[in-house]
Amino acid sequence: MYNSIKSSFFLSYIYDFFIFLNKSFKESFVYNLFLRFSIKFDIFLNNSHIWGFFFKKDSLDQLWPKSGFVHIVNTVLNFPAKIFKSLYVKYEEVFESSILFKLLHLLSNNLSFIMGFGLLFTIIIPDHMWYNIYSVLLTLAISLLFIFKSITNDNFKFDLGELDFSYIVFMIAIILSALLSLFPKSSLNDLIFYIVTSISVLILVNSTDKTKDLNNIIEILVFGVFLTALYGLYQWKVVGIEVNPSLTDITLNQGMSGRVFSTMGNPNIYGELLVLTMPFFLVSFLNTESTIKKIFFTGAFLVTTVILLKTGSRSAWVSFAAAIMTFIFFKDKKLLIPMAALGALAIPFLPDSIYRRMMTIFNSNDSSLQYRKDILEPAIPMLRNYWITGVGLGIEVFNTIYKRYKSFTLKTVAHTHNLFLQVWLESGIIAILSLLWLGFRLIKKTTYIFRNGNDYRLKNIVAGSIGGIAGLMVMGFADHVWFYNRILFIFWILVSFIFISIKLVYKEESE
Repeated sequence: MYNSIKSSFFLSYIYDFFIFLNKSFKESFVYNLFLRFSIKFDIFLNNSHIWGFFFKKDSLDQLWPKSGFVHIVNTVLNFPAKIFKSLYVKYEEVFESSILFKLLHLLSNNLSFIMGFGLLFTIIIPDHMWYNIYSVLLTLAISLLFIFKSITNDNFKFDLGELDFSYIVFMIAIILSALLSLFPKSSLNDLIFYIVTSISVLILVNSTDKTKDLNNIIEILVFGVFLTALYGLYQWKVVGIEVNPSLTDITLNQGMSGRVFSTMGNPNIYGELLVLTMPFFLVSFLNTESTIKKIFFTGAFLVTTVILLKTGSRSAWVSFAAAIMTFIFFKDKKLLIPMAALGALAIPFLPDSIYRRMMTIFNSNDSSLQYRKDILEPAIPMLRNYWITGVGLGIEVFNTIYKRYKSFTLKTVAHTHNLFLQVWLESGIIAILSLLWLGFRLIKKTTYIFRNGNDYRLKNIVAGSIGGIAGLMVMGFADHVWFYNRILFIFWILVSFIFISIKLVYKEESE
């Protein structure tokens, strides 16, 4: 790669410039001050009993796969393949000579690529053309391919034990909240999408057993996000976007152009997608050895960053910073303070409209902040009455009950604009506690992988995944980030990336 760079005048100039900056920075007083602080911080963490807990192998990860519950569920899930397997063995020569069978073999042997393109398809379809039935059909097709492969391959099967126990508890809480809902029929659609998502997570975790396959999925996902950024650029520069007063307080944001929403139909929702996925631009850059790919991922990241700013989503900007800082924390803690300082120093150099939009975060007169406050006030007494079981899964159930608590002056409310409160109100105390428990366990798994894993690519993937998840959770304090089903789906796919990574590390340790 170095020879390729030096052969180009332009690239060699940029390369030498960055080498000069890197050398100057490492010789600076500020860098050495941060380095000494980082070393002491590392010593503190390594001697901390609390932090040491995160480095230990998880005993629950060893007991859970051997449990009777997992055995029973696995038996049920693998039963269809078991039935057809005897038929396949009996007529194997006939089946193998079939063109359709060969095609299914080809598709099932490239399941990770298919799932990667499924993710791409999920995010690039414009909102006005998207229907949730697409996710159902896609999951059904992938499920059939998985079952087909398990029929023809003895080592390929469903294994619930590869998912984390806390995730299963959360899903059980979601199912119960739909079954015990005050309006069960209204909860059914939301439950179906959760089930579709959990099936996708199970298949992705069970079918991905190589870091290379996981990396390929992420590169496809990144390419898809870049396509949405190009579409956003097209909206901004070619079509033009009118300012929507319902999305922007025009008295405090004078001169601001319309907010880019790309394929998501809403700038805040598109901001959520970017917060979730943009850390993977860094992952893809670090994991490839191709100079061409590095240049592409750098350019794509810069374009997408500009589009993130053009969403005008203040919560997305703050959450993106949290995602990147989380990524840096796990990758190289000594860069944490310098990067935070550089980010703060860059704020005054932002375009004037973006800078003024950012400063409205601290303005108590901002209409969106006041609107969120008005929404939260009636939600508290509602929570007092339904904190144990929740009202039932889904926005429709929530809205029906919420109307009894809100004031007559408050307009129709879609949700509470707070993920954690929304989950609690809909699904009860078990759901919110299991969600928080899952977050804790994801951090523990990430820490364990960085301490015990040997594959740098896997570490990068885990850092990107936990970064995206942490960023969206920060955004969840200002918005119900699971309101849009496509964002919900991508979120759980990122969670599955960590499940896959810990599985690969455990597999490496047992060999």
